[in-house]
Amino acid sequence: MIILCDTSSVVMLLRIAPEMFQDERYGCVTIKEVHDELFATQKFKSRYPWRTDYRDKVVPLTASQMEVAEVSQYFSVIDELVKDGTIDRKSGRLFDLSHTDKRILAGALTHQFKITSGDQGLIRFAKQEFPSIFKGDISPLEIINMWLENGLISWDDVKHEYLSEWDRLEEPRQPIEAIGKFQQFTGKIYPGS
Repeated sequence: MIILCDTSSVVMLLRIAPEMFQDERYGCVTIKEVHDELFATQKFKSRYPWRTDYRDKVVPLTASQMEVAEVSQYFSVIDELVKDGTIDRKSGRLFDLSHTDKRILAGALTHQFKITSGDQGLIRFAKQEFPSIFKGDISPLEIINMWLENGLISWDDVKHEYLSEWDRLEEPRQPIEAIGKFQQFTGKIYPGS
């Protein structure tokens, strides 16, 4: 399983497994737009000052992987759907996806990747508009559980402190089932629960 990570997921996971984009066993990839957003946007500069220590660890998919015709076609379809005012059936509101969100989804659909994102609007859009193509989503905590289960990481107090920051910085809540599984794997209380 390959998981395409958005910016919020990268900041949640990168310090826990810095090699997540360099070692294919972790099953994670990202795109250039996420890399650029993470290292050039003021929001991320102020909120996550530690991120510069990991610049060389965030290796995006190559241009040849993202510049294939199918990615462009999916991007165009996604862009048109958003511009045409596609309504979120769950909330009744218009979908509003950023350029980066559109690229993430286009790449995921083309390459049949799952995605991890704190943006529930992006997830609902993908499920609603591409139900037979979209491979689904996985939360950052479910990824950590997968890494723990596969022996790719061991849990310690430093990693637990990184996880505590998710709660302090009000990162997206993680699924209840994933919290239970995490507590079973680590023997630690999930921060904020």
